Amino acid sequence: MQFTRLTATFALVVLGLAALWALSLAPGALSQGFWATRTTLVYGTGVMALGLMSVGIILAARPVWFETPLGGLDKFYRLHKWLGLSALGFALAHWVLRKGPSWITELGLFAIPPKPPHAKDVPTGFDVFRDLRDFAAEIGEWALYLLVALVALALWKRFPYKYFFKTHRLMPMVYLVLVFHAFILIDRSYWTQPLGPVLALLLAAGTLAALIALFRKIGSGRQASGKIATLRLYEGNQVLDVGVRLETAWRGHEAGQFAFVNFDDIEDAHPFTISSTWQNDGMLLFTIKGLGDYTRSLAGSLRLGQGVVVEGPYGRFDFHGDAGRQIWIGGGVGVTPFIARLRDLARVGRSEPVDLFYATNVPDTAFIAPIRQLALQTGISFHLVDGSQDGRLTLESLAATVPDWKQADIWFCGPSGFGDAMRGAMIAQGLPKARFHQELFEMR
Repeated sequence: MQFTRLTATFALVVLGLAALWALSLAPGALSQGFWATRTTLVYGTGVMALGLMSVGIILAARPVWFETPLGGLDKFYRLHKWLGLSALGFALAHWVLRKGPSWITELGLFAIPPKPPHAKDVPTGFDVFRDLRDFAAEIGEWALYLLVALVALALWKRFPYKYFFKTHRLMPMVYLVLVFHAFILIDRSYWTQPLGPVLALLLAAGTLAALIALFRKIGSGRQASGKIATLRLYEGNQVLDVGVRLETAWRGHEAGQFAFVNFDDIEDAHPFTISSTWQNDGMLLFTIKGLGDYTRSLAGSLRLGQGVVVEGPYGRFDFHGDAGRQIWIGGGVGVTPFIARLRDLARVGRSEPVDLFYATNVPDTAFIAPIRQLALQTGISFHLVDGSQDGRLTLESLAATVPDWKQADIWFCGPSGFGDAMRGAMIAQGLPKARFHQELFEMR
């Protein structure tokens, strides 16, 4: 369901903007000859690029009221990525349409009709839309070059996370430059057409979101501060448990939710799943796997009493389903939301049968022992899949353990490739799409 919802939302935004632009065109606007058609398409691709970028930057400000309809903040980032790539595509098309005729002429590829003569404006004092056109066009072009570079860095997975965040902070500035570019250069007739009010609303909301980002106010109303109270490293799998005692108000959280955590260092906040259940005692537990340079360094850099800022909670990985049973699949540190749910069920009990599959290549006895104990306490069937001995968990091996898996709600958290493979196999075998719930492990 979440993927259908995301793709439907993405299609609605793209096709909705395109339809509004088409409705705003004068009759025969695309059949008025080469130069008139080219001008129409220049405006159209520019409108699409800026409209999609506006929605993307609004989502980047983390408006929590969109979490439920979109299925959680982790889904925001997937949609944000799609919108960013689409906006870049339209921006490049806009640039090519703008520059293409001169390139064709210079290279002599084929003959282009001469530009038709048109009446020139006679200057009669300052006119912002006339006198700033050249400046707006030039800075818009340079903003596009910077946008291409920033998107390329965001997509380059080997680019360090800390530098990714620092470079991505430039994106709101690029957006504001492009808003100025569009405001000066767009055909003013658009503002009175069906597209006008929608585009104006998107630009206004996008500008507000960009300013919130520039002034570092994203999520400021959902932050709590505290100090590190406990630290435990599991040597076998290099997983670190970090206990945080909050000193300011926390709104509480549900099992499966996550938060952005800043350990009072030079890094930006990172998203980590909360592995504890909320008991109004001011304690949060984060279970962190050393996967990248930053997370691998935490075991040696964190200290008891160190300041922490936590922002959240976010996410809709809530274990609510319509089936009579559930199957949980945790890949590596993706077992974290299931640990939180086990702790929750140990307090409130459960009603439906549950099977938990924990797939890992580096099983650590000390880490697994409390999971087994919680599963025993709550009556949940626990299945350890040791990838170093048993190979990867597949649908065939899961079905051999739980033959009636098609009657269950599936909850998956782990590496995206593993989840996509399991989801595809299950749906191909008849599982309804709405019953496969996947936490989107990648945030960029």
